[in-house]
Amino acid sequence: MFKKKNFFEKIFKQYKKNKKIPPVDLHAHTSWTDGKNSVSEMSSAAINKQITTLLFSEHTRANSGNWFSDFVNEVHLMRKKFKNKCLFLVGTEVKVLNERGNLDLSEKIGNMCDLIMASVHRFPGEKGIINNTQGNFSKEEAILMEFELTKAAIENSSADIIGHPFGMSLKRFKTTPSWDFFLKLIKKASSFDKVFEINFHYHNNYEQLLEACVENNTLISFGSNAHSVDEIGKISTIKS
Repeated sequence: MFKKKNFFEKIFKQYKKNKKIPPVDLHAHTSWTDGKNSVSEMSSAAINKQITTLLFSEHTRANSGNWFSDFVNEVHLMRKKFKNKCLFLVGTEVKVLNERGNLDLSEKIGNMCDLIMASVHRFPGEKGIINNTQGNFSKEEAILMEFELTKAAIENSSADIIGHPFGMSLKRFKTTPSWDFFLKLIKKASSFDKVFEINFHYHNNYEQLLEACVENNTLISFGSNAHSVDEIGKISTIKS
């Protein structure tokens, strides 16, 4: 059985000691959802780039069909085939639905996962995933809504990882929310034993985020948000 807390505690200790991002990538998507490459292709890329752990975090919803079990079988096949080279983990990235922290996740899919990632991909009343349209929200309103949704996921959900905090606001408004919002979530994650993701695609303030996570004993997940073989391991290229 995958011991998730031990895994993230080891990553945290490694980073705290060396101030170097370990060779892991804990956020990747394949052609099962919105990625460009197959599980096999992404696995081979991870091995070629000397990644030691790769988390396949496919997008799912509560009403997702039976395809997920086939996806799981593919990941398990790669895990068995390359067991001495890279640990391949089954995961899902799901939306935070509301300010009660409910996730768009079925119990069946959750039970098949090694890790569950909760991300804000829409605001209440909206449909679809992240897009660049501002809708009817001001920047300030969007940041506050994303803060409340993320806070609720930390406090009330079954998620292990809090995915790309403030990614929605960063994507829409091309600006970083005030530091106080980030710090409150980092401290909240520590209190609730949640893992805070440093995301290559969204976070340009990663040095400050990493320092705050270490200071507050907040477990860290390092993710490239890879959607192709070329993006695997990008998170390891940032200098901490």
